[in-house]
Parts: sequence; structure tokens; C-alpha cells
Amino acid sequence: MKKVRNIVKFPSTLVLICCTFYSQHGLAQTVVEKLLVVDTATDLRKELSAVNAPAAENAILGLWINGVDLQQEAFILNINQKRYIECSILQQGFVDTTQLSSLNQDNIQYCLVESNGFSNEIDTQKQLFKLNIPAQYMLKQNLSTKQRFIPDMPNLGGFINYNVYYQDGDYTKQFNASTDLNLFWKNMLFNSSHLFRKTYHDQQADDLDSSRLNTSLSFEFPEKMTTLKLGDNVSNYTGLNQSFYFGGLSFGTNFSRRPNFTYWNTPSVQGSALTQSTVDLMINGAQAYNAKVNPGQFNIDSNIGFSGLGDAQVIVKDILGNTTVQNISVFVDQRLLRPRLTDYNFSAGKLRYNYAYDDNDYREWFGSGYIRRGITPSTTLGATADYSKKLESAGLMWSQYLHKLGLLEVNSAYSHADDLGLEGYTVNTEFKRNTQNYSVGLRSQYYSSDFRMLGLDDYKINYLPQQENQIYVSKNQIPFINNLSLSYVERKYREDTAQQDQRIFNLRTSQSFAKRLFGSFGVSYDAENNDRASVDVMLSYNFDDSKHSATLSQHDDDETSLQFNKYSFENTGFDYTIGASRSHDVYSGNLSTTLKTNSGDLNLQYLQTDDQKYYSANYMGSLVWLGNRLDLSKYISNSFALIRVDGTPNVDIYSNGSYIGKTNKNGEIFSYNLYGYSENNVLFDESQISIEDSFAHSSRSIMPINQRGYIIDFPMSNAESFNLTFKFIDQNQQPLESGSIVNFKDIEQGKYPINSNHLVTIYGLTPRPYNIEVQTNKGMCSSNFNLNADTQVDEPPITLICQ
Repeated sequence: MKKVRNIVKFPSTLVLICCTFYSQHGLAQTVVEKLLVVDTATDLRKELSAVNAPAAENAILGLWINGVDLQQEAFILNINQKRYIECSILQQGFVDTTQLSSLNQDNIQYCLVESNGFSNEIDTQKQLFKLNIPAQYMLKQNLSTKQRFIPDMPNLGGFINYNVYYQDGDYTKQFNASTDLNLFWKNMLFNSSHLFRKTYHDQQADDLDSSRLNTSLSFEFPEKMTTLKLGDNVSNYTGLNQSFYFGGLSFGTNFSRRPNFTYWNTPSVQGSALTQSTVDLMINGAQAYNAKVNPGQFNIDSNIGFSGLGDAQVIVKDILGNTTVQNISVFVDQRLLRPRLTDYNFSAGKLRYNYAYDDNDYREWFGSGYIRRGITPSTTLGATADYSKKLESAGLMWSQYLHKLGLLEVNSAYSHADDLGLEGYTVNTEFKRNTQNYSVGLRSQYYSSDFRMLGLDDYKINYLPQQENQIYVSKNQIPFINNLSLSYVERKYREDTAQQDQRIFNLRTSQSFAKRLFGSFGVSYDAENNDRASVDVMLSYNFDDSKHSATLSQHDDDETSLQFNKYSFENTGFDYTIGASRSHDVYSGNLSTTLKTNSGDLNLQYLQTDDQKYYSANYMGSLVWLGNRLDLSKYISNSFALIRVDGTPNVDIYSNGSYIGKTNKNGEIFSYNLYGYSENNVLFDESQISIEDSFAHSSRSIMPINQRGYIIDFPMSNAESFNLTFKFIDQNQQPLESGSIVNFKDIEQGKYPINSNHLVTIYGLTPRPYNIEVQTNKGMCSSNFNLNADTQVDEPPITLICQ
């Protein structure tokens, strides 16, 4: 007699035995007797079909949902001429069973499949139950390409940027230098910058003077995307007031400076699929998103790289080959925050004046606040307020998308100068419409005569114009001329000011005439001065290597220039420009060279006219300290790293696709072109490593904070290394979800994601104990693993419990 487990291939069959045993005792006894001699689930199904009278219609049948064979059998229960099926089986088919009526029979939950929109059919010949379920009854899915990247925390270190400039000749003579000291550790950055100047009168040097430009201490909070800065600072520009210098504190969000965080109103696209499908989102003909979705309704929050008006297509192709296309219009603009997203900043301290010449010109106390919040995908509201002993001001900001038209912004502010009793206001209105082929914009701002802004030296005088207007129109993909742009800028001042009104028209076009020949044409006209229109023409030709080019430019009748350039994007090398020009019958020649090294860049310039000469020299570099290494480097504008290839000299290092150089005798080199809040890739040429050495990785991915330093180690080992696959489970023996980050704490940059099969493979492990942390959506858990030299690399995945 065969065991029952040998004939039960699916849980639903066992459920049938239990159900029939309790509900129909006599029938169940007959079924059990037959089970003793039945050898397969198919024979069992035939026996049950024979025993069950057609009036009962209870059966075990193969299950199809929306035309897809689930490769599974299900028990079909018929009560009062209504069909039910086990809820657990429907859940495996991505059905949201909470929307269905159900009943409990013998501790088994059955779902009614006779709901509105459902249809079902029993194929007696093929022994199939064919069920069609509308998409709204399936589990909803939120798909997104947005990721909140958390940057790595830097090591303890620092750098001093320096910039030295010298100029001499028959024109003027000057010498100045600047230093910028930065010390960092984890989320902290201390900065202090100074400017040194030596002035000359009649070629005689005066005393050297200096001024302190900035002293500040800032803290980054990456998870909250905020920054706290103490010391010297610059206020946020809001469009209603000018930026001003101050000493004090500032706290606010910083996500708008992150290139990977999409904070504006990217389109949220909805759709549905009856079976497992592939979804493509196309914006203006370019693919913006691609993913596989389960049956049901889905919502895509796309991270697309365009702004303005666009046409989107959602293309859904299911596993049966059916394709549906949904057309929608989208609008993206950086002035529209995502709904419920808030951008804010609060500052307080003392206003600073003459910062480039006076170290301690701090005057009146002030407080300032700024906030903008996304209300809907089409509406963003904001407010700003400033307060000091001499001036108070407040303003409101409104950004609104007008359906299928464009973006309208209306901003207004009110000010009151206490000592002078002046009350004024400003109103700003702007409309812009950007599409793939053209852009249109209009802007107008009015300042009342008594309106004042915080940070002006003297509130008695109004330096602002009475009105500013701007109009621009540009069109792309025009036959023969490629693109055309027209702009008009107007500034009107009051009669009591010494400034002159402006009305300037500008027309410009550019065109690529051949593979390497490019040209542009422009016309400018100042209507206020009634001068004749100014015309300029430029032609540029790139040679085969794309590093050499020649440029000819002509401005009106009296200015001509011809330049020959050599420029490369490499971090090291030699670039130069040599040329000749004519201006109002004065002829001149010029030569400019740039020597780029890993220790800094030297720029030399020389200009010779008919009877005068001019030359200058400029050197920019940095002194960096990180770990136990002190070295000269390029000027640090972004972030940098000390790369160590474990004592291996003369190894080529590449950072973000650019060649950096070779490691020194200690196997070290500085990389200075890392970009903050972006994924940066650093690698070495593994073919240059000795065959006796083994290594876990030849590349690293790192996301730094701006102007910080990191140590990136590539350890080498003569010991045998292992590539092992792990499966992490929780205390309930359930695998940890895909996308969780596994961190081998003893390995530098040893963070790895769990794949869709709930597995993660770690390369280059050497025999020793490892401490492991796993970051899941629910929190952090930890585990341990001790790798022995006799570990078999061909064994099944190693299962570890994460507690």
C-alpha cells in the first residue's frame, strides 16, 4: 500500500480529503478506500469526478487565471450554485482576497469567484477551471525608479586649496592668492578661507593685506536630507529677495542640490495588467522606464530626465503577446515640488557687509525663514519672511501648472523700513512653456519706490529698477538653420536714479554644416541708445582627434579673431590656445597654455599688441591629508579619495571612466574627481596584478558627501580566496526580502544587495571570521560566519539566520 503523500502533489488535494471527510462521511469513506489504490493525482481527480454527482459540481481541476496556466490544481467548492476556491491559491495568483466574499469551512478559507466582473468556465474535456478576474481585484503595485541614496561617511582628514595669481605688463600689475582650509570627519566639515592681496602703484608694491572670507562649521544629516551650518553663510535666493552674507546659523533641506534625488513633479503613471507583463514608459519617444509587473493595477513614479510638456506612452505587453498602449500628456518642472514634499530653510544671526575687505563688519541682528511645499502635482505654495531692527518683509509664492499650457508663477512681497517709515511691495509674474521642439517664456516684475530688501547697505536709497520685463522664444529642428532664439530684456528706472534704462533685442541661431563644422550667427540691438544693430558670426571646425579645433569669429566690421585650440578632457596633459585678432585696426597675438598634473594646474598667458604686452600666471592646487598620507593634489572642488592597492606599485587607476595615474611605490594614489551624492566608480587594471596575488574586487562604487575624503582599499592576499553564495533567513525561517543590503563589516566597502532569488554572492572571501549586518525595510539584523580553509565552494548556498 502506497503512502498518501506519494499521491498528493498539491495541498489542495489534501484539503479535499479533509473537507469531504467532515462534510459527507459516507462519501469520504468511499474516497479514502479508493485512495489506497490510486497512484497519481490524476487518478484521484477522475475518481472524485465519478463520485461527485453533476448536481454537486465539487471537483479538483487544473487552474487557469486570465488565460495563464498556473501549473496547479485547485478544489472547486459549489454551495447554493455558487463556486468557491481556496483563498490561499488565489493569493499566489496576486489576487487581493480582501475584496472578495469568503466563507470558512473546516478551518479552510474559501473565496467566492462569482463577483461582479468575474467569469469562469469548467473545461470537462481538459479537466480545467478557467477563471477570469478583473485587474481591480488584484494586488496594487507601486513601481518607482526613485531611490533615497544614503552617502558613505568620510574618514578623518582635510585639505587646503590654494590659488596663486600674478599679472604684469604694460597694462597693470597685481598679485593675489587665496587659501581654503577644510577639515572633515563623518558628517562634519570645518571651513576657513582667506584672501591675500598685494597692490602696486607705479610699479611699486604696497603692503600686503589680507581678509577672512569665511569661517564655518557645518553638519550633514543625509537620512533627513538637511544641513546645519554655523558661522559665515549666504542666504537662500527665493526670487523675492537678493542673497546676502551673514554670520550666524542656518538649518534647512539640501535635497535640491542632489543630482539623484528627483524632488519635482515627475509623472505618476497608472495602468493595469491581467497577467504578468512588461511595462515600458516612453516620454517624447525615449524610454524613461522599463519593468516587469505582476497581474493587477500598477502605479509608476518615473525618474525621468526632461522638463516641460511632453507626450507619454505606457506600453503593456503580457506573456500571451497582447499589447496595449495608453497615451497621456505630462508636465515636469523643478519649481513644482512633489506632493507633501517640503523645502525649507531658517537662518538667524548678524548681517555681514564688505566681506571681501573687512573681517568683522557684522551689523544688525536678523531672522529669516523660507518654506515651499508641494500641495498637488500641479500646485506648489511657499512663503518667506525676514526681520531685522531696521526692516521687516514677508512674501508669498505660488507655482501653478496650467493644464496643457505651461507653468505660471506669481510671487509677491511686502517690506517696511522702521527708521524711515517706508512701506513698499513687489510683484513678480512669470509664465513658461517648454516642449521638445520649442520654448516660450514671459516674465515681469514691478518694484514700488519704497520697497527695500534685507542686506542693502543703505535703506534710504532704492537701487532697484521700477520694472523688469523679459520675453524669450526659441525653436528647434528648423530646416536649414537648426534652431532660432529671440529674446527681449527691458529695465526701466525711476527719474531720481542715475541708472539708464535698457531695452535690448537679441536674435541668435546655430547650425552644424558638416560632420565637424559648426557655426553660429547673432544680432543684438539696444533700442534705448538707438545704435545700429551689432552682428557676430562664428565658425568652428573640430579635427579628427576631437582635441584640436580652429575657431574664426567676426564681430561687426571692426573685430576679427582666429584661434587654434588643443584641449583634452583627461586629468593630466598639456592644453594650449594660440591665435591672432584685430580690434579697431589694432592687431594682437595671444598664447595661452595649461599644464595639468596630479599635483595641480599651471596656466600661463601672454598677449602682445602693436606696442604693449601683457602676461599672467595662475597656479591652482591642494595639499591633502587623509589616513596617514600627506600629498599634493589638484584643486579640490568636489570630493576625493585615497586609493590603496595594498602595496602594489605602478598600477593604473581609473575614476569615473577617467585615467588618474599609476600608484606609487606604496600602492597609493589620490583621486580628486568624485562627485557628491552620486554613484562614483573607482577601479584598477587587474591585468597588472601579479598572478600570485588574489583580490576580492577590482572596482568599488562609492557615494560621497560634497568636499569630503574617503579611503578606498583594494586588499591583496596570497591566501586562497572563495566565492560564496549566502541565503539569509529570519527567526521564522523566512528568507529576507530582495533588495536588503548585506554588509560584511570586516570588508572595506563590503555592501551587497540580496537578489530576486533571495541570494547574495560574495567574492574573494579569505579564511577568517566575519561579522555581518543586514539592512531590511523592517530594520537591522546581524549574523556571524566563520570561513574555514576546507570550505567546499561547490556546496549549496550557505544559510545564515539573521537576528
